[in-house]
Amino acid sequence: MLKGEPMKEDLLAKIAAKVSVQLELKKEDKLLDICCGNGALTKLLLPYCDEIVAVDFSEKLIDNAKQFGSNRIQFICENATEFSLNQSFDKVLLYFSFQYFESYEEGKQVITNLIKHARSGAIILIGDITDKRHFFNYYNSPKKLFHWIKQRLINKNDMGKFWHPNELLKICDELNVEGTVIKQELWQPYAHYRFDFIIKTNS
Repeated sequence: MLKGEPMKEDLLAKIAAKVSVQLELKKEDKLLDICCGNGALTKLLLPYCDEIVAVDFSEKLIDNAKQFGSNRIQFICENATEFSLNQSFDKVLLYFSFQYFESYEEGKQVITNLIKHARSGAIILIGDITDKRHFFNYYNSPKKLFHWIKQRLINKNDMGKFWHPNELLKICDELNVEGTVIKQELWQPYAHYRFDFIIKTNS
């Protein structure tokens, strides 16, 4: 799949099915979907749970997402590091976007906020995280490396932070929750340089 090319619906549906298994979604579950973007993945998760609250910082993307009409999905424009919904959820998802929290401190702040909104014994999935161990699986050509260096010189970075799994495990240790690194399956489009991460809150 080429950069910038929209993900095909059948592949996105397969990812949604995979997410439902990883989160152990049940028909009665209330799901929180953070960094939901235009809601393309969100709407495909609706058959697996009871209701979804979906959050993104982009007003434009949230407006687009709201065009998908369902009284079982609520779309909210808020920042992942700061939102407060005064409610808790059975399952929590953050997919495709963790790389854009570009420091350890910001990543910890996001995870802290996810945990704050998770019920006792909830499952949190942070999916499709760029993997520092496989940095050169993505930057695999002189052209890509030159682009990365050029962006660093102007303090910009299209791809965001490449996280080491140990950083997320350390955050979980500091927050007293259980974290597990999950290797992506080969059919997943970015499996050669990304991983998933499961957090289980205390019962």
